[in-house]
Amino acid sequence: MKTQVVRVSSETHSKLKAMASASGKTIGEMLSKAVESYRRQLLLEDTNEAFAKLKEQGDLWKGELVEREEWEGTLSDGQSDHE
Repeated sequence: MKTQVVRVSSETHSKLKAMASASGKTIGEMLSKAVESYRRQLLLEDTNEAFAKLKEQGDLWKGELVEREEWEGTLSDGQSDHE
């Protein structure tokens, strides 16, 4: 795997080093996990913001709810997960 140098503050490096030591992982692994966790957090925040904006638009939100109802019906269509 190709790597890159990333500069972090001494404080951040100390925290990463302590976390890595406690978990038995490398600093690189800890940083990768932190970045992935933050990426997911941002995705959820963006999604929540998009749904909040959608809710503000009455007709579009009603359409969303109707579509959800339609999808709910597929849960009881008699098909197994493996078919």
